[in-house]
Amino acid sequence: MNTSRYLYFLLLAWVCGCQPAHEKNPPEENQPPTTATLPPSSKESKEFQKMPLLHVVQRTHQFSIKGEPDYFRLTLRGESVTAGQVEFVITTRTGQQIYQELFSAADLEANMVYTLKQNTPPTAAERETYILNRMNEFVQDANFLTPAISQGATPDTSLVKLSTWRELQANKGTIGFKYLLGKEDGRLLVYDPKQQKAIRYGSFGG
Repeated sequence: MNTSRYLYFLLLAWVCGCQPAHEKNPPEENQPPTTATLPPSSKESKEFQKMPLLHVVQRTHQFSIKGEPDYFRLTLRGESVTAGQVEFVITTRTGQQIYQELFSAADLEANMVYTLKQNTPPTAAERETYILNRMNEFVQDANFLTPAISQGATPDTSLVKLSTWRELQANKGTIGFKYLLGKEDGRLLVYDPKQQKAIRYGSFGG
């Protein structure tokens, strides 16, 4: 081997040795698949996780996909039941979080006023019992609607795009979930396959 060829191969070996390792940048097809979830937890949500745990309720029911029950979980945290905060989360059977909401325990207590006799103020124990019962009964068969959007329903474009509404309305297999906060703040949720999350599409009461 002459000197010029020797220097050529020596230079080639040096250049190849300087290339970055493939492990640092694996090909895209080897990357784990990503799933669309709700945005990262807000500061408020992170603070919620630090509060004392008071009560947890979990129910299963078909919602996002027929035949595959999702998990509906309500978690109450705080220094007391009446002054606590509630986290409402819906998770699929595969572990994908498709809905998250934080609200105060007072939102569950508000319509207690309709159960009082002669405006008698409830005791602290009665208020706590009412809130816990509301949590326990938050997810019932009667809260689910099929289809989620009937043909005669009027779209609420302040909550959902008209195009999304029409697509969901055309799908007779959708399942809606309704729940009440406050005295008359009724909310309607449905799973949107395109966004891969539950969205609010309507209201009731009030």
